[in-house]
Amino acid sequence: MSKNKKPMTKRRKNKRKLIVFIVELIILLILVGGFWFMTKLNKINHTTVEKVDKNENMDEQTAEKLEKYTNLALLGLDNRVVGNYSTGNADSIIIASINNETKEVKLVSVYRDTYLRVTEAGTYSKVNSAYSRNDGAVGMMNMLNTNLDLDIEDYISVDWYALVKTINLIGGIDVEMTPQEAMQVNKYVRDIGPATGYTTNRVAQAGPNHLDGVQALSYARIRKGVGDDFKRTERQREVISKMVENVKKAGIGTLSKIMDEVFPDIETSLTLTEMLDMARSLMDYSMGETMGFPQEREGKTVGGSGACVIPASLQTNAEILHKFLFENEVYQPSPTVQEISNAIVYTTGVVAHPQPTEPDGAQNQAGSDGTTGTTGTTSQGTVQQ
Repeated sequence: MSKNKKPMTKRRKNKRKLIVFIVELIILLILVGGFWFMTKLNKINHTTVEKVDKNENMDEQTAEKLEKYTNLALLGLDNRVVGNYSTGNADSIIIASINNETKEVKLVSVYRDTYLRVTEAGTYSKVNSAYSRNDGAVGMMNMLNTNLDLDIEDYISVDWYALVKTINLIGGIDVEMTPQEAMQVNKYVRDIGPATGYTTNRVAQAGPNHLDGVQALSYARIRKGVGDDFKRTERQREVISKMVENVKKAGIGTLSKIMDEVFPDIETSLTLTEMLDMARSLMDYSMGETMGFPQEREGKTVGGSGACVIPASLQTNAEILHKFLFENEVYQPSPTVQEISNAIVYTTGVVAHPQPTEPDGAQNQAGSDGTTGTTGTTSQGTVQQ
């Protein structure tokens, strides 16, 4: 019996050694891969945010709801200077809310002409000016938190160049265009091409289109004659959703190129550890519904600010926002939000409308025809961009 046991014991030992070797090899590959990925992430321009303002008078139930989500400010800058994140207005303002449990991502586009309190000193104007009026991205996060009872602590900023380059590297995106949209895209490429250093030989047409980076950014920036800023922000959310889906399908070679060529054109306050945690869950993320803000609105000219999008009222729209992003059916606006809401009513004379039964402009990632549903007396034609 002992003679038979020795070969068996030896085989078991060899098997254990093989298993240990495989485990060690897997750990080594993970460590090497993690180190490789960390070197890529280090290409991003990192900033340190000391403190972001939040409304301390939010009720406890709202604060508890917010803890279940990671909220980020996604900022597209219109500074016409590649890699410059210290100047210019925010051409695109998007709140990205990630459900920490389900990994569902919802996007809310804040219309850039929305009339809110944009500085701590109490200046009221268009929200896109909060970037240049304050301390850049920090001022923008302060503005969003104060007006909307949010807890945004981090941001990601990109300029035109980074978006065009990313879309080119993932092979473009597919969209359906109306004749008016196709005509506008062919106009916008004349401006965006020289500004980004990229050119396009493609001509957009009505119907299905496969767009390169210059065309896709042109499509996202259309605002005149095709739904104004309300439809424009819907197109921006569509472009982002399609980019995310294509990146998830990309091979390691394409991802490596994106990290090498695009990451240096991105600025963020996220730490390396936070980005690594997000990267590990990349395949778990899913794009949920998207929405424009404010839902209830009127277009009106305000002295000193020009043609603005007026929330009707801010308090009502904050309630719609929290219900949409955080499924908070019992959200109560903080005294700060109520104070700002009252000030906007006093200045503009625009009061609350009856609440809509379905968020206007809400869409799933497959898209929607947009922003004409329940805003009632919205004067979209008076909003100029």
